[in-house]
Amino acid sequence: MDMKFSGSQARGNPSGGLCDEYRLSGIASMADLAEAARRIAADHPGCKPLFTLDDFGQARYTSGHARMNLELDDTTGHDLSGLPPECFENGKHLGYLSTKAEFGICLHNFKKLIASASFAEACAHGLTLNDESLQEWIGYQNDPVSLLDQPLSALIVPVAHAHEALAAFPNGYFSCDLDPEANCAVARHLSSVHGYELIGVGAAYLGFLRSSAPDASEASAIAADLCALYNARDNNRRALADAFAQGIAGRTYLWVRYVE
Repeated sequence: MDMKFSGSQARGNPSGGLCDEYRLSGIASMADLAEAARRIAADHPGCKPLFTLDDFGQARYTSGHARMNLELDDTTGHDLSGLPPECFENGKHLGYLSTKAEFGICLHNFKKLIASASFAEACAHGLTLNDESLQEWIGYQNDPVSLLDQPLSALIVPVAHAHEALAAFPNGYFSCDLDPEANCAVARHLSSVHGYELIGVGAAYLGFLRSSAPDASEASAIAADLCALYNARDNNRRALADAFAQGIAGRTYLWVRYVE
């Protein structure tokens, strides 16, 4: 695994400059990814790592639109007096956030949006998982590294809770998909109820790790929540729950598809 700290790159910092990033390549296993997360967290106290996952280009494109739709760059009511000169032109703020000094504004706006978001509301969105998408998910659970679009960007996000790191790279733009608030609610629920910590987001998937692999009973409980998220009907709930439980049990990682 090759992990290098990077500034401006041709591919572009996915946070738009709000956070520093590492660029990672050569990830051969989920153990490599977990070790990278551990090292980054240890080297940057008070921060959480957020990795890019599948389809970097699409994820970066939709994240930009999601950020605009959520008005995360809105500076109304914020004290801008302490911001560096590059945030201004002719004495006026540029109107968008592009420096680490401005991340607090973005995070403040994001926290307001997610304050009342709930897992129940995320489930009520109506997301479903068809047979093709289920087989894709099973494939990624069986071969997790195949989901990753390498090299990955690992954003170093100064937040207390992993789900808050989505402020730096929000995703969920299309109306049929879970939006950033719902994605945050899912991440918060999986953390508080099942012990998973959000580690990344891509164009279609959220990524999670937990400290120990769930046993069969825990996997069944997690599977039940995924069935609720994907609005499984009675005629396929058992088959979907069994597929989820089989893909989850004995593994410390979990991919969650958030697109229709």
